[in-house]
Amino acid sequence: MTDEHFISTGIEKLDRLLEGGIPKGFTTLLLGTAGSSIEILVKQIAATGNVLYLTTDETKEEVVETMERFGWNTQDIEFVDISSKYYQSVLKGENKRVSIYEQRSKLKLKELIEIGSTGVPTTNVGEEDFLAILSDKIKKTTSEKKIIINSLDFFLSQYPNEEVLNTVYAMKISNLKNRGALFIVMSKGVHGEVFERKMEGLADCVLELDVIQKGSAFERFLSVKKMRNYAKKIGIARYTIDDSGFVLEMIERIM
Repeated sequence: MTDEHFISTGIEKLDRLLEGGIPKGFTTLLLGTAGSSIEILVKQIAATGNVLYLTTDETKEEVVETMERFGWNTQDIEFVDISSKYYQSVLKGENKRVSIYEQRSKLKLKELIEIGSTGVPTTNVGEEDFLAILSDKIKKTTSEKKIIINSLDFFLSQYPNEEVLNTVYAMKISNLKNRGALFIVMSKGVHGEVFERKMEGLADCVLELDVIQKGSAFERFLSVKKMRNYAKKIGIARYTIDDSGFVLEMIERIM
């Protein structure tokens, strides 16, 4: 296979572990445990190529600030800042709550009893359909582009699992058609074993980042758990995080 069949992760040793990079059209699931620094890895992947970055855990400003601290390029990244949209939606909801309380404070007790308003007023925070924003943006993405969703955890906290899974499947089909590289970040061991297995089954490639305690020290490992149609690419590598970012060390093949 030649370079024209792959999209580089932007990390030379990771491309070497994957024997060329991510095959074009592949959907990659990035599973990370607490302390794995998966957020550093995805930012480093975003630093090269034509990139669409959908951020939910951090605002665009926070992502750019971290990337610039490592000296990574941010000029070729198109951001969809769902995090800021969500914060604005929450604040808008809280303002509504304050307004309702202010209105009720002006009412007499008899009027409050009549409208049954003795409880805490409710507000509809989810005025925007963030899952629809995600799906629509992926559909409109141009060919051979890196797409990073960081992370799926946000959508799983807002929508039913099956609805999220259906959206991911639709995104996978769109990415396959465009011959891009879709990276989906998800916390490991949080959303249930069944859902995690469904995501692993849907993905073409599964990379798992884990932290293992050995005595008083911690070691980090990246595992290539799955690579559709490329069985020999299954492997594991120890990695560290230093001033240059994500650094792979020893690579082992699992045969």
